[in-house]
Amino acid sequence: MAKRCSCFQRLFIFFNVLFAIAGGVIIGLGLLGQFIYHGSTEEFENQSKGFVVLYVVGGITMFMSLLGAYGAHREKRIPLIMFLVACFIVCFCLLRVAVPTAMYRPEVERIVEEKFREVLPLNEASPDVRQLTEKFQLNLKCCGLFGYTDWGDNVPDSCLCQGEEDLIEGTCQNIPYQLLILSEFRMTGHLTGHQKLIYKQPCFPIIEGYVAKVLDIVLGVFFGFAALALLGVVMSAVLLAQLRSSNVAVPVVFSVSSHPSKFSFSSHPPKYSELYNEPEKHEK
Repeated sequence: MAKRCSCFQRLFIFFNVLFAIAGGVIIGLGLLGQFIYHGSTEEFENQSKGFVVLYVVGGITMFMSLLGAYGAHREKRIPLIMFLVACFIVCFCLLRVAVPTAMYRPEVERIVEEKFREVLPLNEASPDVRQLTEKFQLNLKCCGLFGYTDWGDNVPDSCLCQGEEDLIEGTCQNIPYQLLILSEFRMTGHLTGHQKLIYKQPCFPIIEGYVAKVLDIVLGVFFGFAALALLGVVMSAVLLAQLRSSNVAVPVVFSVSSHPSKFSFSSHPPKYSELYNEPEKHEK
């Protein structure tokens, strides 16, 4: 039968309950994302690997927390040892990924910029790249990845300023372009210059800012979970030490009194007593 839980055991169980709630939240985010993207088959297929990762991470987190809580409540050493080893492995893996990423973060940002420059010019890029870029331009109110010249002479309508508030905020600029009017060309023999009002902010700096924020969040989650895993290692080690010290046998001394019906037990060892034997007397 398990002994009464100490304050440290209750704290350890509460820590694991919070860990289990975090795992449930991760699984819930995966289910929510799957529900949101369920209507779009293409986007759902692109995000399916991310959902699997969320389910695996959430399941492992809940299993570890329940294992630790069970071991602490029932005072079982094997579940606690398994919890300690699992927390140590998780902490090591998270730090193995997070520390190099934080150290080489400028290099990561440079690689991202190089990947974006590889698709230029946009007017010669694949249809998927052009379509994705135009979505960025409509949603972020920008034009081109590094400038409107990324489109060459074919600046799309997604770069055009849509409302008067854009003019008031000063986010638009005029660019010249040549509009070929066949009737006018046949009559005059030249092209007429026109102006286009487009967004002057390129898209890549905005995207880079979002990427930096996402990277900060990911690193924060990694370091946060690594710290929790390390705390779990320390707490489980302390609890194992307490259980070991409580299971050490205490010497019990059994003594019998002169009275036949009285027995006494003592958890303390008997006091040291010196035996002295008198020398035998020789007869004269």
